[in-house]
Amino acid sequence: MFIMRTLFFLSFLSIPSLAMAENPLIGSWMEISSGRTIDILDGFKPNQGPILVADSEGGVTTSKWLQEGEEITIGMDYANYTASINARGQLELGTTYGDPKVYSPINSASAISTIGLKEDEDAFIAKLLQYKWLTSLNGAEAIFKNTFSLDSGVVELVDDGELFDLRSWGLASGALKIGSDVLLEGRISGGYFVGLNKDDNFVVFKSLGDAPATVTTSVAEERDAFFDAFLTGDWQTIKYDGSYIHKFRPIFGELSGVQFSLRDDRLNDDNKWEYSPTTGSLKLGYKEYVGALIVNGTLAFVETDGSQTFYKRSPNSGSKRFTLGDVKQSPLNEKSLLRVSEMLAPQLQRGSYLYQLEFSDELRTGYVHRFRSEPFNITGETFSSELISKSETLYQIEDFLVFGGAEVFKMDATASRLKPKSDVELEASISVQRDLQNSLREKNVVVRILKSDGTTVDVDLPVADFSNIAQISILTE
Repeated sequence: MFIMRTLFFLSFLSIPSLAMAENPLIGSWMEISSGRTIDILDGFKPNQGPILVADSEGGVTTSKWLQEGEEITIGMDYANYTASINARGQLELGTTYGDPKVYSPINSASAISTIGLKEDEDAFIAKLLQYKWLTSLNGAEAIFKNTFSLDSGVVELVDDGELFDLRSWGLASGALKIGSDVLLEGRISGGYFVGLNKDDNFVVFKSLGDAPATVTTSVAEERDAFFDAFLTGDWQTIKYDGSYIHKFRPIFGELSGVQFSLRDDRLNDDNKWEYSPTTGSLKLGYKEYVGALIVNGTLAFVETDGSQTFYKRSPNSGSKRFTLGDVKQSPLNEKSLLRVSEMLAPQLQRGSYLYQLEFSDELRTGYVHRFRSEPFNITGETFSSELISKSETLYQIEDFLVFGGAEVFKMDATASRLKPKSDVELEASISVQRDLQNSLREKNVVVRILKSDGTTVDVDLPVADFSNIAQISILTE
């Protein structure tokens, strides 16, 4: 992983030199004794530009050069150096103390076929999409993909093989927007991309070679192929508090279901989704998208105003395509009490709470227990927990308890079905819950029998699907 120390806000790692006759320092240089290399690049304004420093172990720092009169100053290693070219054509970086650092010129790829951001937008975009890029955004690699138009799409950032972020990009009126950053100047070649934002900060990417060939599946043009991918495995997004996994599953029909959103394998949120073949729109929760497609493992939705939402195929996603055949269902009525009680037997979870349904003997009534458990500790003179702020004093008056942090509780003797578990009970209950979950995950063929009195009986067969059944016979006595 690259080590970043940004002295100026410059997003980048090592890139090829830009040959500019006006400044003899522009180019790539190496310090023979250490193996360190630096790339001195031309900027978009006179007398300034970015510098990229890479040590022999791959660590990278970024900086900037400035020219005032005849003197060029370089900031590097938390020091300022005066740069010059000696009689042997070497770069010397001198300070007021010690010997100068000496760098020899090295060959690097030239800026052949460099395209300006404002010169040819189509050619610029073609280069942007053609390559995989290395960035200083946490050392992440970036791939640009276009989605619903040729001049906009998603940039996918991956760090050490893990998804780092999904950001939108768009090019319009000679400006390139990447996420929230707007670049007013830019140029691109087969070796690098360098841009300048409104705050005069550089953004630079290095080419790592060709990006994968683009394969796009649109719900409007290839509905079956889209839903095969959409309903297969899991999808991932990144938020400020971590990674989220999303499971799109058909529940109410092949084109209608639920999006389950999990963080750390716990249900965090859910949304109903529904696709309308008539209008071509896909509703997800309260939002309605007018288009959806999948580009090389990135799922994209677009709203009428052009806003886009992105999901990335989870690296641990399975290859199973979910259908209505994977859905178990039972009517919630008195004729199905046994099946309902079996389906609701496991401990349930949503958000920060756990739920347990306790059925009476006749299975028609019972209790729903909603609870959460949080650790507490008493260290020194302070009581602290996630539910109660740090308190140094506990007060009691009548049947009220007051923590020093201002939390107030009342003693209570009403009926309660809850009780804490010992460590031994906890381990036993975990084992029971795992067995219940595994049992309910098993898929069986259910035969529904209509009796002569009009009632129905559901019978589970000990097989997973009809392909395991060679013949069914009805035997009467």
